[in-house]
Amino acid sequence: MESRRVVGDRYSLARPIGAGGMGRVWQGIDARLDREVAVKVVKPDLLHGPGREEIVARFGREARVTARISHPGIPAIFDAGVDEDGDELYLVMEYLPGLSLRDLLDETGPFPTDWAVAVGAQLASVLAAAHAAGVVHRDLKPANIIVGLSGLVSVVDFGIASILEPDVTQLTATGDKPGTVNYMAPEQILAKPVGPSSDLYSLGALLYEMTTGERLFASHSSAYEVQTAHLTEIPEPVRRRHPEVPSELDSLIASLLSKEPERRPSSASEVFLQLARLFGQVPVSGAAAHDSGDPTWPLRAPLAPPDVAAAAGRTSPAPAPRGATGRLEEAEWAFSSGDFHGALTAYRSLTADFEAAEPARGLHCQVRAAQCLAALGNASSALAGLGAVIERQRRLLGERHRDTLRSRRIAVDMLVALGRGGEAHQSLAALVKDMAAALGPAEPDTIEAERLLRAWAIPPQAGPVWPVQATSATGSPR
Repeated sequence: MESRRVVGDRYSLARPIGAGGMGRVWQGIDARLDREVAVKVVKPDLLHGPGREEIVARFGREARVTARISHPGIPAIFDAGVDEDGDELYLVMEYLPGLSLRDLLDETGPFPTDWAVAVGAQLASVLAAAHAAGVVHRDLKPANIIVGLSGLVSVVDFGIASILEPDVTQLTATGDKPGTVNYMAPEQILAKPVGPSSDLYSLGALLYEMTTGERLFASHSSAYEVQTAHLTEIPEPVRRRHPEVPSELDSLIASLLSKEPERRPSSASEVFLQLARLFGQVPVSGAAAHDSGDPTWPLRAPLAPPDVAAAAGRTSPAPAPRGATGRLEEAEWAFSSGDFHGALTAYRSLTADFEAAEPARGLHCQVRAAQCLAALGNASSALAGLGAVIERQRRLLGERHRDTLRSRRIAVDMLVALGRGGEAHQSLAALVKDMAAALGPAEPDTIEAERLLRAWAIPPQAGPVWPVQATSATGSPR
């Protein structure tokens, strides 16, 4: 195992837990106080170009913005500085164990109503505190939301937050539209001034996804089409497909997603009050919590001790600890038997365990997690994640390594599942050549890919043309 990096002479970086446009977030240890922390480190290459001053300014602003908001759902800021040895900026925050809302949605699909309302109410509470401090988040999305082990919902990454003070210089380049298109308010898309109501629109998009299991305007394939839909299309009412959702919640989501900011609720506090009242009326689902806590408990029993809340969300006794190898065997069995929800949770946990000690196995688990996502109907996210894994495999194992080639073969299946037949055919043709050169023409992997390419003589223009088999490729980890 490689020795751990240390920044600021005191923060030991254990494993990466997130990444963004500006840098990577690590789980680490504060050697001076012997506590777990999260350390955000800016990409070194960003500090050596013409935009260095802007990056430094944005990073410093993130520290100040987050530190000025006092709320249990916003991680505490402990430290910020420059690591002299690596010439890197770093920000040290409270470490939040749990699961991102993105991962939780991928694993569970639509939330039961009490979960959706509870998460929404907690988010509204965080936004109310941020807005009271003059801060708009501007990038509220599932990846920036953590559901902790106690069920507490936290919002992270205020790096592109807009300070609602007229004398604060805007640090966004002209023409840039910070945010994520699936959750972006119409005024953000049009590059107009944003305000608290812009965050409320994003909250509406999150509630829509939590209650339906689908991103807002998910039927549109390109970013341009999604942006246009935000500007012109009225979302299908939630109750049309999910009649079990209370009409009050459906109406609230519709109002949050109003195109005009003035037609949305007047404040995050108003949204919180509506959701809190609704929470007292919806039945208790008793849904099982997995890698996070039950998000209803911070509303249902806010002073409950952690072990009480954890026990309430557990449907069976906690399993005895097992070694990573044994857990990997169980994950492989779940995968091969079609339990993709269970396998996805296991592979994500194993990725963290193998990250430093056995990176090749860690990459295998990431590939499997992507296959699980695709099998669960989220091929778009799966392909995006798999692309990042393939790049890491190229760097770590090599372009012609069998695992890299097998991952590329899986990516072809995902392209087909997304209806991108032309791209899939082109990728498969290149892959056949690379497999023949690296593995030899008589290898089973090469033969299978070549046979498929011959059968697929005419590149399809759209739509899947062969079944996507989640179990085809990657084999067993070494």
